[in-house]
Amino acid sequence: MSDDREARIEKLEIDLAHANNTIDELNIVVIEQGKQIERMKHVLANMTDQVEELMDNVLPGHQIDKPPHY
Repeated sequence: MSDDREARIEKLEIDLAHANNTIDELNIVVIEQGKQIERMKHVLANMTDQVEELMDNVLPGHQIDKPPHY
């Protein structure tokens, strides 16, 4: 019976080591994805600013002019 318990404990320790390794790997992935998201947010903000600037230059806002009969 002692051998059975030792085998079970050893299996649990091995499984725990694998689980800890997987958690560490996933943590690294999550951190990298967070960095990528921040970079993408920055790029998107810059692109949004550029598009707005282009829209302002290409399509100036509606100017209110006096009608010709005034």
